Amino acid sequence: MNKLAQLFIVLSLLAVSNAILQGIINVKQFQSLLEEGIKSKDISTLYHSIKGLKQLNVKLPDLCEDIKNSKYDIKNIEHVFYLTNAAELTGCQNFLSPEVLGTPAKVLDNKDVTIPEIYYAVYSLKAIGRGSVYDREDGLKNLIQMLKKDDSPANYGYVFGLCEHMGCQAWTVMHAENALLAADETDGRALHFEGGLPVTSLVLSTIIRSFKSVKKPSPLTPDQKHKFGAYLLSRRSASAPRTVASLIEAAKILADDQPTPICIVFKDKKYITSETDSIEFSVTDLIGRAIPNLKPDEVVAQSGTRLADDVVVLSKQPLTQKPNEPTTFVLNLSKIKSQYGLYKISLSTGSKSANFNIAVLGEIQVSSVEIGVGDVDGTTSPKLTTVTYPNKMAEVLQADHLQKVSVKFSIRDKFNKPALVQQAFLLVASLEDEREAIYVAEPDHAKNYKVELNVGAMGKHLDYVSGSYSVSVLVGDSAVAAPLSWRLADVKLSFGRDAIAEPRAARVRGPLPPISHVFRAAEPRPPRVVSDVFSLACAAPLLLLLILWGSLRLNFSLFPFTPSALLFHVALGASLSLYGLLWLKLSMFETLRYLLPVAGLTFLAGQRLLRRLARDKAAR
Repeated sequence: MNKLAQLFIVLSLLAVSNAILQGIINVKQFQSLLEEGIKSKDISTLYHSIKGLKQLNVKLPDLCEDIKNSKYDIKNIEHVFYLTNAAELTGCQNFLSPEVLGTPAKVLDNKDVTIPEIYYAVYSLKAIGRGSVYDREDGLKNLIQMLKKDDSPANYGYVFGLCEHMGCQAWTVMHAENALLAADETDGRALHFEGGLPVTSLVLSTIIRSFKSVKKPSPLTPDQKHKFGAYLLSRRSASAPRTVASLIEAAKILADDQPTPICIVFKDKKYITSETDSIEFSVTDLIGRAIPNLKPDEVVAQSGTRLADDVVVLSKQPLTQKPNEPTTFVLNLSKIKSQYGLYKISLSTGSKSANFNIAVLGEIQVSSVEIGVGDVDGTTSPKLTTVTYPNKMAEVLQADHLQKVSVKFSIRDKFNKPALVQQAFLLVASLEDEREAIYVAEPDHAKNYKVELNVGAMGKHLDYVSGSYSVSVLVGDSAVAAPLSWRLADVKLSFGRDAIAEPRAARVRGPLPPISHVFRAAEPRPPRVVSDVFSLACAAPLLLLLILWGSLRLNFSLFPFTPSALLFHVALGASLSLYGLLWLKLSMFETLRYLLPVAGLTFLAGQRLLRRLARDKAAR
């Protein structure tokens, strides 16, 4: 790898690691969904809804009877886990029947148990005060052996969770880095584990909690935190209680892991106008809280560039923290509010940065508008009439298929400076029905717009229907406060001999007649006699063979009537029969499927037959 490629990779990694997340996870928005979930009779939905609400510190109603009467299978260890842990979270362990102890005990005694089943069994017993039944040393040895057979991220997460219970977090610390390396990367922007959000949440939460318990810094690098945060942001639309509970758990624990990923989002609007000159940003952690130890002067607009011409309009301008709102920072753009357009603002917090596109909305007006009719061949110049916005031209113009309608205008901003817009059109619309055509207005070097409408060429877009039409100017731009639509004039168009003279009312638009398709007729087959002759020609070699056998009077006395000889000739005959069936009815693949075992049998039997014949010949 050359030095240039190495430099490119390093710069790419720095760009990713220094990035800021542009979004937050509003965990409070899931409260109503989880509150609806605790009304469910399904034990899984009920447990995850309770877990999510507990993470949000929401006071729960009395759910003991709901848990007791929920639907679950007492023999299913996962259901028992949900049942016992829902009871623990709500303080309803006394309502559980003694039967729930049986299933976890049987699971731990089972030699063919899986790692998830051990996790469910141990935490089921822990939830009802029987959590010391799984020995740490023997249990960890057993789990390590099981991981050698299946080292999926989910199994690592369950083992890390069991180590939290057994007190072997030191083992988690030793193997956390390898587990993190198993994360899948999406488009170089997001990290997640196989199994989706529940597995990602389980692995992240168990690792971070284990490192905190042994008082060691988090193993997650800033790049990994950013990418895991990007994945969590992509799952903000979660709606199932299990997914929501996993999202809340992962987002909170990642936000609490310092240094936390920084998120910057627009507080409200993404634009300014001539009346407003500032934009507010929210600078928070992943769940919308203030960043610890973030100094207000660290939030800086490093640069601002106008996208139209790449002109730099601001540099290293600090944002102002809003009083009594520690997460709100204000960017003052009074210097550029008179220069409408789109801008790219690079915001940074310390060494991290992100780009945001904003719009400076301006007011525009159409001026110097002239419209007239002239000949297409240029023999007479258009007689142009000036029209002032928002008035409509009083005279109705007349134009036929040998003439053209010319429109000239310019667009100016609030300060009467020439301006260019993204969209400038002329709309020609019928005054009698919905027929219309749109034409693009292109600016010249002096930023003046001009459109020449060739009436003859317009006919195909208007179905050659002569009549009265309106001509309107349409102007729009993403950096314009309000688009402009102005009915400039009315014109009576005549398309000459191509015009449709019938009245409008007589023409009814409707479905076109159905298209009937006729397949090409089959080629005629040859006469029957040709087919019969061809068949006899194909069978002639076989007929000749039979005739020769008859004339030679074959002697079958030396035929070895042994099993191998009989099997060989039967298999050979079956092969020939398959060729006949291929010609009559079977497909090639069906024939091959039947031929393979027959060919194998023919080979083995033929080998034994030839060996016997050779032995008999040697004996004679």
